[in-house]
Amino acid sequence: MSKTSNKSGEESFNGFDVPTGLEDYAREGFGVQINGVNVDGDGNPNITEVEEILTDSEDDASFIKRYGEIEFQYIRKPRERVWFIKPHALNYFKDGVLYRTKGERSSEKLELFLDLLYVGIVANLASDATEHAGGIALLKYIMLFIPAYMVWSDVKDATNYYYNEDLSQKTYMFWIFCLLTMFANSHYDVTVDRKGAAYTIVPYIFCRISLAIFLLFYSFFIPELKFQQRTYATLIFITCCLWIPVIFISNRAKIGLGFAIMILENLSFVIPHHPWFKKKLGLKTSTALNIEHEVERYGTFVTIAIGEFLMKIGSNGSLGVGFSLKFLRGIFLLVIAYILFWLYNYGSTTKKAVHALRRSGLTACLYIYGHLPLIASIVLAADAGGDIIAFDNTHIDKRSQEIVEEQEEPNMFALSFFFTGGLGVALASLCLLGMLDKCLDPPGKFLIPRFWRVIWRLPVGIGITMLAFAEMSTTLLMGVISSIMLALLVFESIMATPVDCLISTKVKSSDSSS
Repeated sequence: MSKTSNKSGEESFNGFDVPTGLEDYAREGFGVQINGVNVDGDGNPNITEVEEILTDSEDDASFIKRYGEIEFQYIRKPRERVWFIKPHALNYFKDGVLYRTKGERSSEKLELFLDLLYVGIVANLASDATEHAGGIALLKYIMLFIPAYMVWSDVKDATNYYYNEDLSQKTYMFWIFCLLTMFANSHYDVTVDRKGAAYTIVPYIFCRISLAIFLLFYSFFIPELKFQQRTYATLIFITCCLWIPVIFISNRAKIGLGFAIMILENLSFVIPHHPWFKKKLGLKTSTALNIEHEVERYGTFVTIAIGEFLMKIGSNGSLGVGFSLKFLRGIFLLVIAYILFWLYNYGSTTKKAVHALRRSGLTACLYIYGHLPLIASIVLAADAGGDIIAFDNTHIDKRSQEIVEEQEEPNMFALSFFFTGGLGVALASLCLLGMLDKCLDPPGKFLIPRFWRVIWRLPVGIGITMLAFAEMSTTLLMGVISSIMLALLVFESIMATPVDCLISTKVKSSDSSS
């Protein structure tokens, strides 16, 4: 392999210029795409790919920039090996330029396996909360959901930055699965005694420490992200140590200290990855998300969470045989789930926008953490709704709370509040997520601006939450909620249709009638 240097400071491998900073990639066998040509580790152009790159390079650019304008260059993955693939960054920033592997990344089979396991765990937490519906049960659900969500986010980010599906990563994922299984089956006794607390908290600590070890190990192979990886790993070790006293203190103290630690954990994630941190330390290279993969991961996860509604409707024959009020409530619940699915996929209702993950550090953080209450509330509402449709008792009375506790009957008011409150929080989260993208649609493209198309999710969510205090029958409650949400969906569907499409449709219909 021959190497020379040109006046611009770039190195040339066999006549192909490689930008400064990517020479190591060329030497190590990664390959770099320069001027539409893939140069392999020996400095030779990959002739078999030249024609494809030249013909679809414009489509590639539009694909990368569909989430917002950005300057980018491609890097190639290292050579495939059987057992161990050298750790490498799939995407990163260098001097404001995005370097990423070519092609669209979709959710891998192992990631979908994790989603199914995680939703099962969260559904388990929600089922425990609805079984003992009340304020304490809701607080316990929130405190257990957030750590579980942190573990899911850890694995999601690791696969977004470094996924290669070699034996080491498969082993790491299986280890996390085992720890999550112990966490899910031990949480019932977390407030009973120290043993129950230990078997719930220690698996979570091990999940976090495992990520820290993973990042430290990878930092020796990925110089572009070394500083951020080691900073984040150090902060993980520190926050994990803070969890140890939680095992031994009283339940009241567990709540206060637990929430404080969770805030610190999330700050320890945000700070090393925020653009402000990179700017203050003058980092030339830093982490970069694969946006289409991140969006798909959240979309898949939300869809699976909404699937909890369908499981409650179709499992155990809870609706009975034939047509009945239970069947009618089941249909209402199905309508609600279907509407939630489409409202999430409508997103910001824009045709052209800068995605929240690319718009700024603040909107990226709000997008990531906006999914936490969204998923938590969807699963809780699904579980509470599933219990409501199955009960023969359809009367809701908040004044009978003490009576049902003594008789060990389900607290219908608390269940209805879990249901309506869950839907209300979900709609508020959808409103927030819909506002985060920077709209680039020209004025007049839609009947009303984006703000007025999306903002109604919030007041509708608040109104649905308040319906729990109306003390109406469960059948009527679900019917009213599904009607309100259907009206919201129809409104957004019309308002999110471009004006020219509405006019052309109207003209065609008038022409056909004449």
